Amino acid sequence: MKTLFLDESGDHNLAVIDPAYPVLVLGGIIADSDYADGALTDALNDFKRGMFGHTNIVLHTADITRNRNGFESLSDAGQRTRFYRNLNELMRELDYQVLAGAAQKYSYRAFYGAFTPDPYLHCFSVLVERLCGDLLQSGNSGLIIAEGRDPVLDRGVRAQWDDLKTAGAANCSPQHSTSAAGFRALLYAARQTTSPGCNWPTW
Repeated sequence: MKTLFLDESGDHNLAVIDPAYPVLVLGGIIADSDYADGALTDALNDFKRGMFGHTNIVLHTADITRNRNGFESLSDAGQRTRFYRNLNELMRELDYQVLAGAAQKYSYRAFYGAFTPDPYLHCFSVLVERLCGDLLQSGNSGLIIAEGRDPVLDRGVRAQWDDLKTAGAANCSPQHSTSAAGFRALLYAARQTTSPGCNWPTW
């Protein structure tokens, strides 16, 4: 079985757009489920212990760049250099595929007009299609784990998931998404989880 881990950068708000960061990016990685639970988790935890002395830290880009919430040591130039060198080496060594969907929110809103779909849900559908294609080629089944946001937003993702299973999408038929070479479940990881899979997508 393969697992798709998802996490977003930015927000889905199209009514008020931050001109300094007018994008929504939904990042994902696909990894063999046993590998993700085993070697990938072990390697990332070893990295955290080597850098910070413990594993109870979320690799969150905003905190890393601002030297906060456990990353205060990165204010030292030598420590920051070592952090990025070791992290880049780790990312090159591990076995995973990267997926990403992005919406430039000004252009996205202008293109769709009054019928603009939620950019997170739009990107979610695109990434699920890509996973579907991978599963069909490999004959695997799949699991999707998205970082939770809040109950209302999570219900929206669940509804989109149910719609994909019922109606399919452009490149993923309902039969594909419910077949043995399709999806087993959509789960949520806790917000700000230390789970390696959900740490990975948006670095």
